[in-house]
Amino acid sequence: MMHLIPVFFVFIPIIGALIVYLFKGRFPAYLLFLCQAVLIGLYVSYLLALGSNPNISLVVFGGWDELFAISFHNDRLSLTFVGLTIFMWTMLLLYTFKTNQDENKFLFFLMFLQGIFLGLIQTNDLFNLFVFLELMTVLITILIAYKKTGPSFRAGIYYLLLNTIGAMFFLIGIIMIYYVYGTINIQYLIENMHLYADEKLIRLAYVMMLSGISVKAAFFPLFTWLPMAHGVAQTSISALLSGLVVKGALYMYIRINLNMFSSAPYQMTEVFFYIGALTALTGVIFALTQKDLKQILAYHTVSQIGIMMMGLSSVAELSYVGGLLHILNHALFKSLLFLGAGLVIHAYQTKKVYEIRGVLKSMPLTAILLIVGMLSISGAPFFNGFVSKTLVKYDFKGDLFKMLIFTLINIGTITSFIKFSQILFGHRVDIEKRHDIKQMISMVIIGLGCLAIGLFYIPIGEFIFDKNLSYVNHLDPRQWIDYLTYVMIGMIFYRYVIAKDFKPLKWIREFKITFENANYMFILYMVMISFFMFFR
Repeated sequence: MMHLIPVFFVFIPIIGALIVYLFKGRFPAYLLFLCQAVLIGLYVSYLLALGSNPNISLVVFGGWDELFAISFHNDRLSLTFVGLTIFMWTMLLLYTFKTNQDENKFLFFLMFLQGIFLGLIQTNDLFNLFVFLELMTVLITILIAYKKTGPSFRAGIYYLLLNTIGAMFFLIGIIMIYYVYGTINIQYLIENMHLYADEKLIRLAYVMMLSGISVKAAFFPLFTWLPMAHGVAQTSISALLSGLVVKGALYMYIRINLNMFSSAPYQMTEVFFYIGALTALTGVIFALTQKDLKQILAYHTVSQIGIMMMGLSSVAELSYVGGLLHILNHALFKSLLFLGAGLVIHAYQTKKVYEIRGVLKSMPLTAILLIVGMLSISGAPFFNGFVSKTLVKYDFKGDLFKMLIFTLINIGTITSFIKFSQILFGHRVDIEKRHDIKQMISMVIIGLGCLAIGLFYIPIGEFIFDKNLSYVNHLDPRQWIDYLTYVMIGMIFYRYVIAKDFKPLKWIREFKITFENANYMFILYMVMISFFMFFR
């Protein structure tokens, strides 16, 4: 029975989705919480069964050679993502339930997407990875466009077309690998990639697959779909896109580039480090110019993805762990910020940052949770963002240029959230109560998660990553001086530059990229990756 739990992870949410779709009404909708409770119970029992060596391969169809069978593979990485997925989906279901408990179609797509996402994390063959990826693309498109407005349809179609193009190139890479190796089993390819890794066809497959993943992960300059989708989607979907969906692409990056092609002589981790740096800087610059709360958060998703890539592509092991931990931390604090912003927008009936004031007095609990999210994303000591950012920059100590880039990103992030924090101050505003207890419970739990990782990172690091994270020290005076210095610089920069809204800031804010130009950038991106692959 225990070996079937990975299959249950996929099918329980899908069965729950079918029940809520076929049997309309509130009672079937409440059954979705039972599904989540069962998933949590199965996950805990699965971890206990695996013990200290969480590494198991499951062949779904018996009798087939594992080399060709559809199989799931779980290890520390995949199980961490499975746990994060179940937790975040439970919180988002709690948050959105009041608004969508009668929307059986919305709940159907939301739960179905959870099952598909859990399949993507666990699958052990490349073709099923592509299948899950495409199913996710279709479901996310529907959820983005669910409001059925003109902007939501445009954003949904933009997301669908651009991500489908990326997926097609990923599929072409899979075909090339199958042609050379005769299998698409990921574990086999990890062990045997060195046999033909230097062949031109496999090099080209590497370019195709990494280019496709780059679209899904919103790397620079392929991130244009993300702020469009965030701007029109429901708050819970924005939190889902930012907190988990793009992380699925980063998970693929780890599996393909860092695991499957680990023995290849052209892994290009240094190239992807600078792609991550460009992604982070671009996201911060665009975020600084925005006046829409959700757009500020959307562009900071782009920026934080860049920080994750900088960690994942570093040579130092602690920096790599920092990149992984930042994936988990970002899922928490960015979801918290989106959910809190959603309540504020609903209450004030505007998304404009300069039109919202007095949140601290009008919505005190929401304001406190937003402060937790802002301190976390800015890397304040005692919060989870501080831990992962400190680990990410571990590899930059001897490299002045890399440290300078990282410092600029931190200052830009803090400046942006100084701007965001202006909504907290001012006189109390009489607003109609727009949230219920379930929404606040979900946000409080996520906020406590931000604090828990910030305070108990050493046992968490040993349990999840099997690493000693004692390098991080919240009481180190140098860390406090650095953070307070960044805050001071950020306050000055906000007051004398950002708040003035000079013309260059307006130009950046109004800069739009058409679908046609997005395709040209994708081609240029592939050319750049190919150049570093074949001619460096």
